[in-house]
Amino acid sequence: MFTYKRVRALTKLTDEEIAEYLAYLGAREVSEIVFPGPAPRIVPSDPDDDPVVHAAVVGRADVLCTLNRHFYNPAVRGYCRERGVLIASDLEVLGLVRNEEP
Repeated sequence: MFTYKRVRALTKLTDEEIAEYLAYLGAREVSEIVFPGPAPRIVPSDPDDDPVVHAAVVGRADVLCTLNRHFYNPAVRGYCRERGVLIASDLEVLGLVRNEEP
């Protein structure tokens, strides 16, 4: 993701900075690496999104922060809600961090 042209243009991160940030994210105090296995069919309009939802569920994420409209499908939101994962936009997550209602 960090090597995508649009992301690089936005972040202006160098290869070294990207490597450093990914190493930080890989630290056990910050994250947990999960190997969820094959993803079930979850996102009706884009099967490429299924592994993202599946990893969030298997990894016991509290929130899946995305602006991808496919994740806001009622069936996808319901699937995640039943498994304890909130799908929220960046602004909704910011509200949660600030202790506001999403």
